[in-house]
Amino acid sequence: MTITFEWLRTSFAQLRWWSSTQWWIAGVAFAIMFVAIGEVGQSLPPFSANRTYPIEWWNYVTLVADSAVAGLVLGTFVTSGSKRLASASGGGFAATVGAIAMACPVCSPLAIPLLGAGGVLSFLRDDRGWLALASILVLGLTLILRLRA
Repeated sequence: MTITFEWLRTSFAQLRWWSSTQWWIAGVAFAIMFVAIGEVGQSLPPFSANRTYPIEWWNYVTLVADSAVAGLVLGTFVTSGSKRLASASGGGFAATVGAIAMACPVCSPLAIPLLGAGGVLSFLRDDRGWLALASILVLGLTLILRLRA
């Protein structure tokens, strides 16, 4: 499978035929993901007060991009013209990776249980930006594949 500009263009052209229900689900999912990832990543103002490491510029880019693309992915699971959801899978892993990457590597409520304190300090301290970029790319690929389906 070769990814070309035409292949991407036809994938995103599918968004023109979305129903209002699909856009509504995508918007609600964006808002929920924004708050959830922002809280876990400690990037939103109420939750960032006790953060040990300062918030970097790419934390906000990751927060908005992951939330927006995850919302669009969830919108693909609504069948056109219907209010029921199709069977859902995929995308959740990439959103979780994005939340872990954005999080404070010392005080994250999600990264420490998953990776342990030593793993967080050795792995996430320097590579968090690349991990955040990878989460956006995986979510984007998930969206493209869902739009093609």
